Amino acid sequence: MTPQIAFTLIVLMVSLVVMAVQRLRPELTALLVTLALIIAGILSPTEAFSAFGQPVIIIVPTIFIIGKALNDTGVAAIVARQLLRVGNKSRATLMLSIMLTAGLLSAVLSSLLVIAALLPAVVRIAKRAKLAPSQLLLPLAAAATMGSLLTLIGTVSNLVASDALIVSGGQALGFFSLTLYGVASLGLVIAWYLLTGKRLLRRLMPAEAPKPSLEEVERSYRMTGQLYRLRVRSASDLIGYPLGNSDLSEAYHLNVIAVQSEDGKTRPARPDSFLEQDDLLIVDGPRGNIFQAAARHALEAKSRVSLDEFNLLEDEELRLAEVMVPFRSRLVGKTLAQTRFREQYGLNVLAVHRQNRPIRQNLPHLRLNPGDTLLLQGPATCIKRVGNDLNLIQVTDLGPETGDLVTRKASLTAAILGIMLLLVVSGALSLATASLAATLALILSGCITLDRAYQSIDWRTIIVIGGMFPLAIALEKTGAAQLIAQWMIGLAPSIGSTGTLLLLYFFSALVTQVVSNAVTVALIVPIAVSLATAQSMSPQPFVIAVAIAATASYLTPITNADNLLIRRAGQYTMRDYLINGLPIFILQTAVVMVILPV
Repeated sequence: MTPQIAFTLIVLMVSLVVMAVQRLRPELTALLVTLALIIAGILSPTEAFSAFGQPVIIIVPTIFIIGKALNDTGVAAIVARQLLRVGNKSRATLMLSIMLTAGLLSAVLSSLLVIAALLPAVVRIAKRAKLAPSQLLLPLAAAATMGSLLTLIGTVSNLVASDALIVSGGQALGFFSLTLYGVASLGLVIAWYLLTGKRLLRRLMPAEAPKPSLEEVERSYRMTGQLYRLRVRSASDLIGYPLGNSDLSEAYHLNVIAVQSEDGKTRPARPDSFLEQDDLLIVDGPRGNIFQAAARHALEAKSRVSLDEFNLLEDEELRLAEVMVPFRSRLVGKTLAQTRFREQYGLNVLAVHRQNRPIRQNLPHLRLNPGDTLLLQGPATCIKRVGNDLNLIQVTDLGPETGDLVTRKASLTAAILGIMLLLVVSGALSLATASLAATLALILSGCITLDRAYQSIDWRTIIVIGGMFPLAIALEKTGAAQLIAQWMIGLAPSIGSTGTLLLLYFFSALVTQVVSNAVTVALIVPIAVSLATAQSMSPQPFVIAVAIAATASYLTPITNADNLLIRRAGQYTMRDYLINGLPIFILQTAVVMVILPV
């Protein structure tokens, strides 16, 4: 063994240990690995830094940007609603639907693309279900990784294994050669997280300012079931007249909040708003009064509207907020009618909370006291202005957050993603080229701003990937990989074919912790063919063992891009990956070793 080989193997082992014990941050460890290989003369600076020119250095940041665009334009919200509709019965059902979706999609798409599409949706699902994102994201990534074994095109490393087998004189792997192992592995991951792993997932909620849910707000103001949609029929006497001239407020004590026209556009209700046939009025008031007014003015009661549903209407002028009346406010002792609150500021007061008691009736003539909290609806700019003019304190911004609304760019974003997937699956473009083209299309079309795109990238992930690639180059350049192959061939006669398969499997799993899946397969398949030839056996089982073991990068976030994508959102540490990944790896190894000889 040469000094260069010994040094490279020592760096390999030390980097694994340091990342496992978490004494240094992963990106710092990766950079130290690169520096050590340069100083020791194993690699030249040009060779070491060439790792940052790998396609994955383009793929990962573009995937971050695509994921952010899916979130900001509302595509993720659509996916989240569909998954919630399927899995809303329990956390187990929700987790099962997420893992099945990720696993099946990964059979024909890159797991990176699958996670990019589902990550923002799953984060939103966790928030709606009041779960920590970490309770859903690791199962998502694990299922996507295992799903890549369902077909030959599930991941690049499968194709590399098949090509390397051909080069070595063997028969290419078939499209479904790995399917049995993929089904077993995916089923194993699903069973693990549903039965045992869910208890080992961290429950750390993301650090953010506490904000009441709209369901809590509805209960606080006793507004549950109090919002209705009323359609203006052709016979209605309200058609063509200003809303302020109607008796809906004075006679029926109804608060008309918004008007939705036939084209779907929703606007705040104002006294000078004119109604047309088939307009939908969103009104707040007692149920009996609503139906009386509907009968009197030829309005059709359509459905109830929850505060949450109302808040998700795509309109900047339909924001919700709570403001408090302090002692120094000009509203103290006055009514809303006296201050012409609605006319002057364009805001609706939906309810008032006073001394733990909600007030919703006769609001225009209610004299306001210090400490009253008003639930307002209207443009965000008007809410800010009324706070400055009347010395009101904004308590809570209840408006939808970025990604809550399905924007007008959602369909364009989905179309760009669809074209990108089509180009990758058809082989017309590589994943790196297609993801870069999609990112530029999203920015140029206004689906995401350039500043927002930069902010979405986790640069630490890029450094980890680029910093660890030189170690793979060193393993090949120094001959360390070939030395290990010779050692394994020497052991083969004494441990038999099953023992050789197991040894090859463990070695491949170890290498893939610091080398990408595709590079691992390219390095070790020739070794696998040599081992099979030395024992007069078919090389296919040996190559399949390498291909499956290469997915074992899920044990750590060092080279597994799926794990790296979810690391920040899930706030995971190395321990989180190991305590779930290691048992899955042991069980998967047992299953594979049972199936392979057959």
